Amino acid sequence: MILDTLDLPYEILEASDRIGGRIFTYRFNGEAGHDAPINTPARYDYIDIGAMRYPNIPFMKRVFDLFERRLGMSEDDLLIEYKYSADNTFERYNDILYNTSDPAIEDIFQVSKIHGGAVPWDWVVQGVDNVANNVFREYAEKFQTEDFTTAWAYLSQQDPYSTRGYLLSRQYPESVVEWLETFETATGLYNNAFVESAMDSMDFGSSSASQNGRPRGEQLSYEWYCIDGGSDRFIDRMVERIKSKPQAGRRVTKIARTESGEMDVTCGAFAPTTYSQVICTIPLGCLDAIDIPRDDLSYMQRMAIRSLNYDTSTKVALKFATRWWEDPVVMGANRTIEGGISSTDLPIRTCVYPSYGRSVPDTSTLPGVLLASYTWAQDAQRLGGLAQTKGSEADARLVDITLQNLSALHNVPVESMGPLVDHFAFNWHNDPNARGAFALFGPGQFGVSSGGTDGTAQGQSMFASLKAPAAKGRLHVAGEATSVHHAWVLGALNSAWRAVYNALGQLEESQVEVKRQQLIAEWGIPDEEDVTALVKLALLSYSGAL
Repeated sequence: MILDTLDLPYEILEASDRIGGRIFTYRFNGEAGHDAPINTPARYDYIDIGAMRYPNIPFMKRVFDLFERRLGMSEDDLLIEYKYSADNTFERYNDILYNTSDPAIEDIFQVSKIHGGAVPWDWVVQGVDNVANNVFREYAEKFQTEDFTTAWAYLSQQDPYSTRGYLLSRQYPESVVEWLETFETATGLYNNAFVESAMDSMDFGSSSASQNGRPRGEQLSYEWYCIDGGSDRFIDRMVERIKSKPQAGRRVTKIARTESGEMDVTCGAFAPTTYSQVICTIPLGCLDAIDIPRDDLSYMQRMAIRSLNYDTSTKVALKFATRWWEDPVVMGANRTIEGGISSTDLPIRTCVYPSYGRSVPDTSTLPGVLLASYTWAQDAQRLGGLAQTKGSEADARLVDITLQNLSALHNVPVESMGPLVDHFAFNWHNDPNARGAFALFGPGQFGVSSGGTDGTAQGQSMFASLKAPAAKGRLHVAGEATSVHHAWVLGALNSAWRAVYNALGQLEESQVEVKRQQLIAEWGIPDEEDVTALVKLALLSYSGAL
């Protein structure tokens, strides 16, 4: 879309037969669901396996600009409320069940030492959410009161630390660290960079950064949004609007500079096609398998492609005959659940109830699709190990575990949930076109703590090296891994802008500044980018210093 506004020709080569990458909507009823009108039950027979929710916070301004202004999704009623929290959801930890609409009880899950747990009472009495928010508060306030570059420089001083290491270095007891990780995130996620945890906290709108990104009174007023009918609706609209449509089934196997300085791109056994430049948006696990000559990538770029950490994510969707969690006969009077999340330390960890379909005249006719389990990190690795071929022994075990965990989490017998019609399980590390869910760097992998706010770190930053042009300025790596907003659509959008800005540097000299100013006039500058720093990175790359 950016290239179209700049009147620059391009081709899109897509390995998959599905367009959208990690925007992936799975429909149990296939094309019938895709084509069904708004507010008809068939439209809501789906689950978003990739991105599914969009917080209305300042960071996400570019995402909502895409949705509203460029794709017209507000006018067509495609942006609807995502209920991040709701009444009557459940929490089950330490084998103790709690309904979130019941009065709060101090140390309900008996994690304190005085109740047989391990967490000191003076921490428990503060509340786990308050303790977690206080960890990130000073960094969230920096991003609210300072420009992005200044705030990022302040946060990135902690780049050498994992979240676990950061907390332990500040005298948080190990039992408190484990308590926070268990209740606030995924098992083992605190082994990743503290910078990631801080950005994740702000991207989710927690702590003091949770103010909405637009004044009240404007069209969008909810704190969270989802897309009516599935997130791939916005991919469909993007494809409709671009001039050059994606060419599916074109798996790139080699990218190499020619003697004339252009780029040859090879798809399997087909003869190479020559382009002036290449923007590569595939996940780094897939890029690692593409043949790129040694001279076209720097040492640090090769290191980054192989080494930068990706998290694991697994989703398990169960389709029941009805939405039993919305049935008072099953759940009890005034105990039904409409949207929101239940959480537990059981293997399924998080259960997400659909926010969509609420405007259907008779909600009892809606398909009973439930995101029964959404896991990250070690939780996703363990459960994802069972996400194998449908009908296999492992698959049957996965369904059984999920049903039993759901029963325990809701205090409802499996039989009361009604017939299980279908299911779909997906682990992103098992996807041949992803090989990982999303980038979540380890400690030190941003590499910005010792090299200034532009991230060059005396030429030793893997993150900065990926943002710099490769192949003498002809190859540009994009995707959410090359933004500080990992795992979000925003990261992909920001990286696209940066890749195009760098690519414009290879135009005829008289056109470079003209096109770059046109880019900025039409698309602005992402808050995480600084054009002076980008030019510096490009020069370092051209000179072989990165």
